[in-house]
Amino acid sequence: MLDSMLRARSIAVIGASQTKNAAGTDKLGTVALNYLLAHRYPGKVYPVNPKETEIRGLPCYASIADIPDDIDLALIAVPAKASISVMKECAAAGVKSAVVLASGFSEAGEPELESELVAAAKEGGVRFCGPNTNGLISIVNDMVACTSMVCAMDSFNKGSIAFLTQSGAVGGSMLGTGNEEQGGFSHWVSVGNEADLQIADYLDYLVDDPDTRVFALFVEGIRNPEKFTGALAKAAKAGKPVVVYKIGLSEVSAAAAASHTGSMVGSDAVFDAVCRKYGVVRVDDAADLLPTAITFSRLLDKLPKGPRMGVIGPSGGICGACADECHRFGLDIPELSADAQETLKQFIPPYGAFRNPIDVTLQIRSSPTGYQDTIRTVLEQDYIDGAFLLVTMVGEPRASFYCDIFTEAARATDKPVIVGWTGAQSLASQAIPQLKKNQMPIYFSARGAVKAMRALLDYSRFLAARTEAGQ
Repeated sequence: MLDSMLRARSIAVIGASQTKNAAGTDKLGTVALNYLLAHRYPGKVYPVNPKETEIRGLPCYASIADIPDDIDLALIAVPAKASISVMKECAAAGVKSAVVLASGFSEAGEPELESELVAAAKEGGVRFCGPNTNGLISIVNDMVACTSMVCAMDSFNKGSIAFLTQSGAVGGSMLGTGNEEQGGFSHWVSVGNEADLQIADYLDYLVDDPDTRVFALFVEGIRNPEKFTGALAKAAKAGKPVVVYKIGLSEVSAAAAASHTGSMVGSDAVFDAVCRKYGVVRVDDAADLLPTAITFSRLLDKLPKGPRMGVIGPSGGICGACADECHRFGLDIPELSADAQETLKQFIPPYGAFRNPIDVTLQIRSSPTGYQDTIRTVLEQDYIDGAFLLVTMVGEPRASFYCDIFTEAARATDKPVIVGWTGAQSLASQAIPQLKKNQMPIYFSARGAVKAMRALLDYSRFLAARTEAGQ
């Protein structure tokens, strides 16, 4: 159903123009066209504007009907009222799918206008995203059909996360920061008012997408609970985790959602119960949404088999802080066996800590392989299910040394390893970017690292329970 939209081979940009708007900036259709070309879309591009003959070196057509090609996707960048007639023209021309960028529909108190748009599309069999949307990006297909300022970035990192958002502005901001964190994305969709296609439709379709293994959802409200739970059940069966942040805990945020997209927020308690039933990873901080999804994308093949963690750091203080967070979030820190402790005493100064947490002390640097040997020894214990590698104050070049040994240790084990880097990032100007490029999960607080590991454990247990139940 959505192949023509997310894998479009030809795109018409209706409303692109050589002229500027009243503010002296590019019109919406021109913005969309510029981003589409800037990101080197490999398919065919057809600007449409009856007042132009050429835009950006491309022939411009007076109407969609004049294009001598089948059109998979139309970007409709005209005012709200004009969108109705344009949608009818698209339907008559056999356009398969569309993105309606304009605002001014149900979210602005014009539900009748939105109903007209839906009727025009339905009559011609056109499925569409929006209205009131920033558009969509298929990163894996080099297709940027979008007007969000995030598209001013030079490129997006290709990967396995599909990010579906009911807020184009917030979603664009998050995509930008996630891209800077070296997160890898397959698709990004700003669903807008969901007059036709809903967030559940994209989720259901992308569960079958081989490029997508993890979902991140920014949710304001669910229009069709049955369709949404059906998509969640499909994702659960496929073993593709869904990470969600949902607004609506307060009356103020619920009202904001209604005015933004016309969305009904619904009961938070019911939504929470749905999340538990289908193994959805619900985060309680919007800032945790993409970092958690990124961690899943990096560790989905190394989910913890249990709650028993190794904690390794250069300071008793940071080890203690991590231990407290593990207690807070239900992770265990088992004492290492006597044999393991004796092994560690070969690498760590006698005033270090060997039981778990393991305090290697700052003097571990006097041993060329002591830190690596410590990490390996801890991860080799069959009663350890994962590890936290903690860093306090360290600068270059030592920071890059940590980067190298942490990466090597993580790649050599089938257990999840998460880095907690609490020192000044400016002092590790080479190490931290390299850790991200190496696809190492990294957090800048002990709590962030522990919460991420707990999310991995919860999903691991969910999958195990489904397997046990024969699902």
